[in-house]
Amino acid sequence: MMGKKQELFSYAGKILRVNLSNGAITTEPTENYAKDWLGSSGIAAKILYDEIRPWVTPYDPANKIIFGSGALVGTTAPGANKMSVSTLGPMIGGWASSCSDSYMGGQLKYAGYDSVVIEGKAHSPVYLWIEDDTVEIRDASFLWGKTTWETLEAIREKNNDPGLHTVSIGPAGENLVRGACVIQDRARAFGRCGTGAVMGSKNLKAIVARGTGSVKIADPGRFMQAVTKYQKMFKEAKNVDMQTRYGTLSIFPKKQEVCGIPYKNFQETRLPDEMAEVMHPFATCDKYRVAQVSFPGCAIGGCGRLMHITEGPYEGLTTECNQWEVLGTLQGRLGVYEPTFMVKSNALCDQMGLDVDAAGGAIGWAMECYQRGIITEEDADGLKLEWNNPDVALELIRKIAHREGFGNILAEGCARASEIIGRNSGYYAMHIKGQDLYEPCRGANGWALGTMVSTRGGGHTTGAPVCETTPGLDGAKAREVYGVDGVDRPQEYEGKARIVTFGEVLQRTNNCLGVCHFNTVYWNLGYIGMPEMAELYSAATGWETSAEDFTRMTMKQVNIEKAFNLRHTDFDRKDDMPTPRDLNEPIPTGDLAGWKLDEEKYNGMLDDYYDLHGWDRETSFPTKKALMDLGLEDVANDLEKIGKLR
Repeated sequence: MMGKKQELFSYAGKILRVNLSNGAITTEPTENYAKDWLGSSGIAAKILYDEIRPWVTPYDPANKIIFGSGALVGTTAPGANKMSVSTLGPMIGGWASSCSDSYMGGQLKYAGYDSVVIEGKAHSPVYLWIEDDTVEIRDASFLWGKTTWETLEAIREKNNDPGLHTVSIGPAGENLVRGACVIQDRARAFGRCGTGAVMGSKNLKAIVARGTGSVKIADPGRFMQAVTKYQKMFKEAKNVDMQTRYGTLSIFPKKQEVCGIPYKNFQETRLPDEMAEVMHPFATCDKYRVAQVSFPGCAIGGCGRLMHITEGPYEGLTTECNQWEVLGTLQGRLGVYEPTFMVKSNALCDQMGLDVDAAGGAIGWAMECYQRGIITEEDADGLKLEWNNPDVALELIRKIAHREGFGNILAEGCARASEIIGRNSGYYAMHIKGQDLYEPCRGANGWALGTMVSTRGGGHTTGAPVCETTPGLDGAKAREVYGVDGVDRPQEYEGKARIVTFGEVLQRTNNCLGVCHFNTVYWNLGYIGMPEMAELYSAATGWETSAEDFTRMTMKQVNIEKAFNLRHTDFDRKDDMPTPRDLNEPIPTGDLAGWKLDEEKYNGMLDDYYDLHGWDRETSFPTKKALMDLGLEDVANDLEKIGKLR
């Protein structure tokens, strides 16, 4: 006699599977994955590794794209509002995953689903409608060609519901721009990796979800006691008001001080003083902010700002203000002095469904090549690719999204664009593993290492310690959280591999649970960390789980992401190295003038990093022992067959 099936708490309970080629719609239990892979991107990593064969390419109908709502999303856990999207991505040809603040993540769980696995390719444009048990593949011919903003409004109007939320692609995704991203509603991006292009390759314009169910908690009393306790941590933490007021732009003064802002495609790592004064983001935010923007569960009351530009070249624009990355990758990188350019360029990328780093990386490379006489006006459709030219930058964003003229080359990303153009332009293509790089990596060694070893290509949200350059960092508290000395000394090399490894665990735990990085110790050491999230998860699910358990689950994820890349790419140790510019050129100006990465010491950090993971120093490949210790015997066998196991 079979026992009664155990009720699943905190999770919605089902994974939805949709085949766009034949219209098949099925479900499977989330519990098949949850205990071993935690949630969201962890579950996606397992499914993609198991089900995508090595010969599949990003735009192949056999590729799959998975949207996942975090294990704590839909509850009152602090910061639990993140949704992920994961796939075999076109930027690096390997692991691609990204998170976004989301209203739709909660709606997906209320409809009864933790994840949506999409495969195949529709014969014509479609969008996916999810409403409780009703799942429909609907015609989207009336949406094709529209921006993400127009798509949202058209879907709301057609369904007579102004409260609907969407994830959608714009022209960049439709045109298979490698850096195309998916946009939540109007202004939150699942950035990097080219996930929007994979949606476009499947003729999938958008997904809509709304539900009438709820998320059940295993021990409500214990859970709410933890929530109440942890909310006090945010009230007592330092610098919360600055984060609420300016979002991640709040780090501008410190980044300028520590040489952490790309300028003219990383020729320098801080802005000229006169430029910093003219376009200071605090002044722009204070002048044009009309309302605060937040998402469900945010413990600081939101870090977004609704802006209405009342004067200047972009007068009349109403949009959510950009976060830090746009200031670095578009405003600073392209040397634009106009203060509101960051708001306008971000809005245009959101409308086009184009990753801001992919846009900035390609345009920055092109502008430096123009500066050096490698690219001419004739190459660039008659455009003068000069620094501090916002009109040209915006026109190039539009051209990239539509793959028009010179934009068709830039749409490939700076790495491939440099191969197309040739002329020794590759030195100026700032990328890691083919992914356009935004992060200045001279001057903060843990940040550099975490960015370089990222399994999704250059990126700081899968291990790099942002706290290295946090204003007023408490060194003792940092040692307590990270378990190692040196977090507050960014130019040191010792201990940084251990800091990055902790960051890999922390940030994947955040993503799998759906907790915003900016509500955790990733951003502020006074916020919640691994022990607090373990308590919330234990109370929510009824599965007693420790921070050490999270570490094991997320290190399994790191290894399966690594193995996924090894099956689909030729990545090895050389692809975890910094760019030639980072290794060869000292920082030219500012407090760190003359400082550059020491290649021998960087390699020492990399050796330490591989040792901590049980990976081979020479190749970066996992060892059989490391995989077996994590219970990944099948992965070890797969890698052994292709000669990538040590």
